[in-house]
Amino acid sequence: MTERLDSILKDISDRLAEKEAVRESSIAASRKVIRLSKNMIHAIHGGEDCSEPREEMRSIMSKMDRSSSATLDAMMEYSEAEILYAIVKGFEIPSPEDLDIDEGSWLMGMADTIGELRRAILTHLMESDLDSAKRLFTAMDELCESLMVFDVPDAILPIRRKQDVARGLLERTRSDLLNATLTFSR
Repeated sequence: MTERLDSILKDISDRLAEKEAVRESSIAASRKVIRLSKNMIHAIHGGEDCSEPREEMRSIMSKMDRSSSATLDAMMEYSEAEILYAIVKGFEIPSPEDLDIDEGSWLMGMADTIGELRRAILTHLMESDLDSAKRLFTAMDELCESLMVFDVPDAILPIRRKQDVARGLLERTRSDLLNATLTFSR
């Protein structure tokens, strides 16, 4: 019995060690994707070329084990960066399938994009570029309205807080845009 038990325990130990290695690798890759997505978003806001962090992020994501819970934040950040990129560049918004991520991470990333759009709009307003600000506000409004249709328990997708934040950001941005429009029309 001891020999059999030893064999079983060794197999279990080996499988657990393998799972731990995958988890550690996923955590490291997730941290890298999160850093790269922040770099990409910073480059977008600065009007700089973001192709380098974008390509590196895509490369890491293509190899990442998405079954690990450690990758959820990375998928949200990846989604946020890619959606922001598409909107700012005037491209079609990528779907969860285009990004090869789950729907929940995509929605959470889309929700976070609303805050980044506010930041971009304020930058355009400070530069007196009302047309660009209005174009981005239209996208922001559309994202916000789309986000509000989801009414799911937090246990399924913890999106309610992001919906509340998005609604507040949208209304503050609407007010800022109105004030700028009135100021520029004088």
